[in-house]
Amino acid sequence: MGDTLWGTPAIRAIKKSLPRVEIDLLLQPQWEGLFYGNSNIRRLIPYYPCWYRQIISLPRLLGTRYDHVLIFHANKDIRRILPWLRCSSIWSHQQTTNLPGVPLNQIVRFEKPIHGILRRIAMLEKIQIHSNGTHMDIFLNDDDRAEVLLFLKESRMTPKEFIYINIGGSIPQKQWPIEKCISLAKLVLQNTSLTIVLGGGPEDEGRADVIEKQLDRQRVTRAIHRSLRANCALIAQARMLITPDSGPMHIGFALKVPTIALFWATDSQGRNRNALNGPEYCGPIEIGKNLCVTLCGDFIDTKKEGDPEHLFQKSILVSDVWEKVLDFLKLKTE
Repeated sequence: MGDTLWGTPAIRAIKKSLPRVEIDLLLQPQWEGLFYGNSNIRRLIPYYPCWYRQIISLPRLLGTRYDHVLIFHANKDIRRILPWLRCSSIWSHQQTTNLPGVPLNQIVRFEKPIHGILRRIAMLEKIQIHSNGTHMDIFLNDDDRAEVLLFLKESRMTPKEFIYINIGGSIPQKQWPIEKCISLAKLVLQNTSLTIVLGGGPEDEGRADVIEKQLDRQRVTRAIHRSLRANCALIAQARMLITPDSGPMHIGFALKVPTIALFWATDSQGRNRNALNGPEYCGPIEIGKNLCVTLCGDFIDTKKEGDPEHLFQKSILVSDVWEKVLDFLKLKTE
């Protein structure tokens, strides 16, 4: 989800420089909801990793000759589609080991690691397009807003008076521990008048069950079965978002919702995270501290007695997150 949204600043820059240009976006269907209402895009073309489903997309691609093809993010399975594209030039920022079939002279290279958004913007220099900022775009409409207001009303909640806590994560090490989610939620409910929305995907239903049992259900609801689009509209109405570095984090950044982003450093097996996937290269970019703060450390305590201190990151404690919650609440009241 984040890799997909990282392309929106570049798409906006192209349309800003060339208002009459037509842009098609090839993407996996589960991310289409992020781009509904985006007037910078002419059409969304669904893309499927399986070869026999890729055939479905070919007629729509073969019917158009493109001036440029920009590969913002792709896996190796796209190599079956590339030879069929009718285009004057093709550019990528990914290496040939990740994307076979793209000539070396058509891969944008960087002397040092940079943020994913900046990698995509750098590709525009090859087609003489200037940057138009780094903020990501999600466009909501009146129907989206009406639907979420009804959902909140039925859940006995008020817009901007709840905290959205994302209890999910695309991989296990990105999931903040259940007991910490419970402790944080109790602090919110005991010390504020705010309510809580537990966000995530359908696979997080069990985690939501465990958390809800420990809380005042009159002030807590879950949003794990809502569509991607509906969850975007819900996050937009939150007082703040608390989330690991997963898709909802990027939604919060795009919608300018105050966001507390939690980045894990070491997983439960003691494996260190690749620094290139950390907050410096995948987190907020040019977002003020009034809208975002990041915490980086272990999600669980992996240190054993006698282990050298320098080998371990400090755990992200509930008290650390609660302190940031209070900071955001103070900013709101000042």
